[in-house]
Amino acid sequence: MYQWPKKIVSWTIKDTLYLSVVFSWDLTEALRIAEASKKRVVMGGPAVKLAGIQTEELPYPVLPFHNPLATFTTRGCPNKCPFCAVPRLEGDLVEIEDFPVRPIICDNNLLAASEKHFDRVIDKLKILPFVDFNQGLEAARFTSYHAERIAEIKAVKVRFALDSWEDQGDVYRAIEIARRYGLNNIGVYVLIGFDDTPAEAREKLEWVRSLKIRPNPMRFQPLKCTVKNSYVAKGWTDKELKDMERYYSRLRYLEHIPFEDYKYGAEQQEALVGING
Repeated sequence: MYQWPKKIVSWTIKDTLYLSVVFSWDLTEALRIAEASKKRVVMGGPAVKLAGIQTEELPYPVLPFHNPLATFTTRGCPNKCPFCAVPRLEGDLVEIEDFPVRPIICDNNLLAASEKHFDRVIDKLKILPFVDFNQGLEAARFTSYHAERIAEIKAVKVRFALDSWEDQGDVYRAIEIARRYGLNNIGVYVLIGFDDTPAEAREKLEWVRSLKIRPNPMRFQPLKCTVKNSYVAKGWTDKELKDMERYYSRLRYLEHIPFEDYKYGAEQQEALVGING
């Protein structure tokens, strides 16, 4: 239940087929399903909204259909990052007072909320056996106060994002603060293929590794991308993007292999070695 389906989520209630579409590259398939269905179809989700498709709103929260362990305590974000769809989809930040208490926190920018709301969230999460701040905490807003309160949770993963080198100082400071309060389960999302070169992307990823953290590379996708991973930024090749994403996503198995020696398929070989002892 911890895993996200990363595909169209559908369910039927009586004579209605509901489709929730998160990613724009799934829209063609969603429209095909809707056209082929003999039932009444209601379609929603970020991809539908971004595409401007006119349809009824999904009648109730659909997050549990994607992941029953996930929740939002806020929606929206005050930042206007050029690669992010959240401001267009959700607008400025809104606090949700009566949110479902679940361990996977999907807020786009929890730390932009008021201290009162943040405290309310932590107080409610303390009853859970584990918590994952899945969408990340904005490093520039992360303080000792946040770290001290988050450390009250039994088992917790905090995540930050290194979108560009301009964020390096904030990310480093946030990691130092987190570790000072015993928050050692740390993840860092690293945006690649957006306003960078392959060398700059590798530098970001290796810098995160130097902090004893395995980075999570995030290949940039345009907001209305109709085919996943079809966009290749200037100065990149598709192979460079794929190799970098694959290698750094599998460091648990591949970190003893230098990136320069990595060849696609090595992870399958490593997996077989692990299975066969």
